[in-house]
Amino acid sequence: MHIHIDTLAYSNRLRHLPPAQKLWFALAVLLLALITHYPIQIWIFGWMSVWIVVYAGIPHQIYCSMILGVMTFLVTSMPALAIEYTRSISPAIQADSLWQMGVWGGQIYLSRQGSIQAIEVLIRSLASTSTLFFIVLTIPAIDLATTCKNIGCPPILIELALLVYRFIFLLADTAQKIITAQVSRGGYRTHRLRLNSLNLLVRQLIQRTASRYQQLTLGVNSRGFQQEFRFWQPQSYQYSQRYARESIVGCLVLILGEVLYRL
Repeated sequence: MHIHIDTLAYSNRLRHLPPAQKLWFALAVLLLALITHYPIQIWIFGWMSVWIVVYAGIPHQIYCSMILGVMTFLVTSMPALAIEYTRSISPAIQADSLWQMGVWGGQIYLSRQGSIQAIEVLIRSLASTSTLFFIVLTIPAIDLATTCKNIGCPPILIELALLVYRFIFLLADTAQKIITAQVSRGGYRTHRLRLNSLNLLVRQLIQRTASRYQQLTLGVNSRGFQQEFRFWQPQSYQYSQRYARESIVGCLVLILGEVLYRL
């Protein structure tokens, strides 16, 4: 997936736009996604999906698979908000309960208020995630780092973010190769072999990641690293008045919708 992300970030239809224009737009929409209510957040999710799939030209299969991956984690966390346990059922709990079952001398019940809160968290998370996907899929990591440097972000944070970005993909690639080798040798046929293979996977990941880190350190120092990464941007960008107007009008419409919803 990291190959798709890097490729799409450099080849999408919004590549010619200045990274700062896309970044500020995404941050403004992200702020709206965090402070508005769920009807507006649904519109934010749909609007950002249009920007990603239609305007940026990101294949909908990749975008949908990324959204489904996020929804998997969100759905698995929803029971913690919606399901509660109590020793005694009070009238208030009885009115709030949608379903209940006796267990361990108490009652497990599905809370109406908790279910509403879980759905609101799900919608807010999807709206926020769509704005972050817009940044990831339309702004390359180097352009994003340069933009953050220009607006005054501490260099140490930018360098750490780039190193983490690199090592996440490096770790995933290493894990995939080890798992493929283990599966081809029948390392997951039984429960005992599965545990041994998992133990070996963790140890190999630690060893190979440490080895790759040492190689990266030697490579950077051999090229005259002076405690600061420098980036080169050969591409020129063109500010788009059309996209700027659309983003401003869209944000104003979302703000107006939130005001009307509150009223």
